[in-house]
Amino acid sequence: MMSKKPCTHECLAATEFSKVLICRECGVVHLHVQNMSLRLEVSDFLSFADTMAEAAHQARAGQKDKSKRAGFTVVKSSTRLN
Repeated sequence: MMSKKPCTHECLAATEFSKVLICRECGVVHLHVQNMSLRLEVSDFLSFADTMAEAAHQARAGQKDKSKRAGFTVVKSSTRLN
C-alpha cells in the first residue's frame, strides 16, 4: 500500500477575517474566509487574487469619490426661474 505524505501548509497571509495557506508540494492554495474554504490550483488562485485586487482598487476609488461628494455645499439661487 502506498502512503501519501500529508500536505505541509505554509501561511501566506492571515487576518481576523481570512487566511491563505499554500501547499507547495501539491500546488494547492487553501483560502479560508470566515466559515467558507476554497481549494484552488496556484494558477487559479493567482487569477482570483488579481480579480480581487482590481475589485478592491475600484471599490477604494468609489469610496474616495463618495467622500468628495459628501463634502459639497448646496447654495440656493436668489433668483427664481419661473
